[in-house]
Amino acid sequence: MKNWLMLLLITLLLSVTVPALAQETPHDCPHDGPTIAELLHCVEHGVSAGHIDNAGIANSLFAKLDAAQAALDRGQPAQAINILGALANQVAAQKGKHIDAQHADHMLSHIQQVIDWLGT
Repeated sequence: MKNWLMLLLITLLLSVTVPALAQETPHDCPHDGPTIAELLHCVEHGVSAGHIDNAGIANSLFAKLDAAQAALDRGQPAQAINILGALANQVAAQKGKHIDAQHADHMLSHIQQVIDWLGT
């Protein structure tokens, strides 16, 4: 009887703790700083986690990030900022459609951080 109660208690604790940990930050992705490379990781995370559910949308986001990085590599931060603005517009337009709303909000915040960093 004692072992059965202990097993029941452990089962109850796991049923409460594991889902809570899994839901802690489902739309956040790790960031090492406000860079275009980190935005790329954010989109990759969104695709792999199913937060971005359309391959065409994902490819378009990747293309904008590649173009922004290329502009930055050419020493054109203002052009990179413009491209990131277009990326933000696309994410906002797809929010709740092909990009999960919470992940879109996370991405928009991250995009703004990169734009702010580039503008300094």
